[in-house]
Amino acid sequence: MKAKLHLLAIFYRSFGFYLWVIPAIAWLALGMPVGRDLGGVLPAMVLFKLFLQGITTYIVRSRYAHLFFFYANANLSQRRLFAFAFLIDFVLFFLAMGVVQTLHVWIK
Repeated sequence: MKAKLHLLAIFYRSFGFYLWVIPAIAWLALGMPVGRDLGGVLPAMVLFKLFLQGITTYIVRSRYAHLFFFYANANLSQRRLFAFAFLIDFVLFFLAMGVVQTLHVWIK
């Protein structure tokens, strides 16, 4: 079980950086909204994250299909890999938004 979690983490780390940097740049470009302003931008950010996840899934499946044999040997299907990446990405995203809101309240 520990080995599978490690493999899932390796898979996410292979492209997770881009799923964080691009939305962070978008958040900065929007003027770093916090508080009520973040509530108005949050649905657009979630849709943007969904869009990025879809593009990432397409690129990884089409360009790096040969690497899935490595994960298949550990009995990890593509569906499980991408579901884990999708789940972890959104959990981390909402945790980050919670931290931003909490810091905004503390600093204010």
